[in-house]
Amino acid sequence: MTRIHFAADHGGYELGRRLQERAIAGGFDVIWHGADELDPGDDYPGFAVRIGQAVVEDQDAGVDAFGVLVVGEPAAGVVAANKANGARAVPATTPNEAISARRIIDANVLVLGGVAYEPSAWLSIGAFVRTGMAPVVEHGRRILQIEEYENSGTIEGWAVQLEPEQIARQYA
Repeated sequence: MTRIHFAADHGGYELGRRLQERAIAGGFDVIWHGADELDPGDDYPGFAVRIGQAVVEDQDAGVDAFGVLVVGEPAAGVVAANKANGARAVPATTPNEAISARRIIDANVLVLGGVAYEPSAWLSIGAFVRTGMAPVVEHGRRILQIEEYENSGTIEGWAVQLEPEQIARQYA
């Protein structure tokens, strides 16, 4: 069963909760990391980092997991979520953008604006969690370079060569 970690700041709280309800009704394993109730004074960085960390921990443990962060300022949420080592957070306003992010960079956190149209946001989430990374060597090599920089502060392994079956992942 696919797990989706959800959180939202004050700018995305209402939409985040509605999307969480849709995910539960859709049979996903859902974990809420946001505030228990709307707090006009809350800030996105803590929620964003929590989502990134939770997704990476689950994926490292072999759990099919993704994150959805709904915030007033999606670009800021992307920056904050990507501070979690291993998180690859992206904004997407359409299902096609969500699919592209999954296929090319194996994105694991989707960041949505709190003013997004709910049906469109739900379609983007569905596309995001049902799309796998394309088995293209170049994509895998580039992700390894990003991970190398996250872990060592350098990119020395630019010549890493992988076979497509070494990078392909399947998601339900």
